[in-house]
Amino acid sequence: LDIGSITTAAQAGALYGFQLAWAIVLGALCIIFLAEQSGRLAAISHRTITDAIRERFGSNYFIVLFGVLGVVMLLVLGAELGGVCIAVEFMTGIDYRWWAVPVALVGWLTIWFGNFAVIEEGVAALGLVTISFAVVAVMLHPDWIDVAKGLLPTTPDHDSARYWFLASNIL
Repeated sequence: LDIGSITTAAQAGALYGFQLAWAIVLGALCIIFLAEQSGRLAAISHRTITDAIRERFGSNYFIVLFGVLGVVMLLVLGAELGGVCIAVEFMTGIDYRWWAVPVALVGWLTIWFGNFAVIEEGVAALGLVTISFAVVAVMLHPDWIDVAKGLLPTTPDHDSARYWFLASNIL
């Protein structure tokens, strides 16, 4: 879970209820398969995906792809830092803009001075936060029949362009 997927899922739920639950399940399955296949590629070929792309398609293609990935990673980093700032605002009541530099500084110091174990265990501990989403979902006592209906792709009741836009963003 990242701030983009949380906000997109929240927007989808606010507009369409459980009607886009199928996209969340399909997206999760796609991520599972991507991670599994990436691990297989690395284990068998002893190369990362980027190395395999460079070998298969050449350096020119790789440079373009690397540039695009760099821009996307910077955008994701900005969104993640913004998400942390908003979370800290919720905890403290201090406007999120005041937290931008301290949050970025703590992140940078963690990466700069922390070893791999600190980063790995910290991310794993933060990953436990995702369990809270499942717990809260059960505590809210949703209509499980509506949830089950949402697991089957359907056409939207209204605003089909926004529906498919959100579905593609979730995926």
